[in-house]
Amino acid sequence: MNSYYENHISIRKNKLCPFLLANSFATTAVPCNWHKNIEIFLVTDGSGTMQYSAESLSLSTDDMVVVNSSVLHRPYSDTGLGYYYLIIDDTFCIENGIDVTSFTFEKKFRCTETKRKFDAVIAQMNAYKEVPNQLSVLSLRSAVLSLLADLCRNHAISAEGTRTNTPASEKYIKHVIEYINEHFSEPICLESLAEICGITKYHLAREFKKHTGQTVFSYLNSLRCKNAELCISEGMSVTEAAYTSGFESLSYFSRTYKKKMGASPSKKH
Repeated sequence: MNSYYENHISIRKNKLCPFLLANSFATTAVPCNWHKNIEIFLVTDGSGTMQYSAESLSLSTDDMVVVNSSVLHRPYSDTGLGYYYLIIDDTFCIENGIDVTSFTFEKKFRCTETKRKFDAVIAQMNAYKEVPNQLSVLSLRSAVLSLLADLCRNHAISAEGTRTNTPASEKYIKHVIEYINEHFSEPICLESLAEICGITKYHLAREFKKHTGQTVFSYLNSLRCKNAELCISEGMSVTEAAYTSGFESLSYFSRTYKKKMGASPSKKH
């Protein structure tokens, strides 16, 4: 099964509102993706399917799906499927007493009250984008927290026995990704990553590509480039952004950034 790991560095760096809300429309199937953060879907029109790990969930208007942490998923449709999706950074959840790596929610449900709370998040996100002030930030955070509380109260499943046994290879790939996410600005080599997992670097390279759809260093460089893009957008010089993001050579950074981001760092901003 083709799949890729989706990193949400831009969400995490927004300390006040570490959320992503978007309206989308699915047609043909795309590769599955997975990520540590939970993701909540609300179907607005049409019908389709959510591939959820090995399951296929049929979807229609007003259905909601909660993608638990690190679950492979993708929505698709032959006729068209409109939906909102909300990604909540795990740090926000943890700060509010919810460990998304151990919490398990219902996969699919319909619930008028939960939909109302999701609609409130949509309204507060729109207000925040229109006027990003202290009040709109507080209102958006409150709306997201209210939605999370509703999920925990009404749609949580006891974690015991609800998750299948995770293959060892998947466990250490997730461990490596978490390590890279936390240490991408530091020197990283394949040997040290393999040592963390207690496997050979060749085994790690093979399994990482299998589970994420890219090599270790392709993932690392993408993460570093995304961080550099955010740093530059915040006013940091190209040189400072490159070294802050873990690149040791400015020329290598420029080549890699252009390849990954589609433009040179100076032209991008």
